[in-house]
Amino acid sequence: MALDVGELFERHHGVVYRRCLALLRQPDDAAEAVQEVFVLALSGLGRFRLRAAPLTWLYAIATRHCLQQLRNRSSRALKLALVSGPDSTNPDLSARADLERAFAGLSLGELELVAHAFRDRLTQDEISEVMRLSRKTVGKRLKALSAKLRLSLEAPAEPARAGLAAAAS
Repeated sequence: MALDVGELFERHHGVVYRRCLALLRQPDDAAEAVQEVFVLALSGLGRFRLRAAPLTWLYAIATRHCLQQLRNRSSRALKLALVSGPDSTNPDLSARADLERAFAGLSLGELELVAHAFRDRLTQDEISEVMRLSRKTVGKRLKALSAKLRLSLEAPAEPARAGLAAAAS
C-alpha cells in the first residue's frame, strides 16, 4: 500500500492542526507547525510502518515537533502547555507552580510521555503506538515517571520554605 502525500495532507491536516494548536496555543504558530510536520513526515515516509495508522504516525510527529518548538522557545512555554489542559481557563496557580517545578527536571521524552498520558489521556496501548515503543516499555516508563514526579512534588519548593517549616515545628 503506497501513501499519497497529498491525500495524507487532505485527510489529516485538520487533526494535526488541532494538535499543534492545543500545544502551541497560537494559530499562526500552529499553521506553520502543520507545514513543518508534513515536511518531516515526507522526509520520514520511508521509515513509516504500515502497521501503524497514518494519523497515529502524524500525531506522534506533531507532538514531538511542537514539544521541541516549545522547548526551544523556553522551558516555561513547554511546561505551561502541559500544565494548562485544553479546557483550563482558570488554573489553580499553586498547583500550576508545583507542576512547573516537577516538570523542570524532565527530559523531552519524559515530557512527551506526560503529554500523551496525563494531558491527552491516551491508554498505554495508544501511547506505545504513537511513541513506537512496546506496551511493556511504556508501562515501565510511566511507572518510573510517576515515581519521579511524586518525589518532585513531595520535595519542598524552596530550601527557605523548608527551613521555615522546620522552625515552626
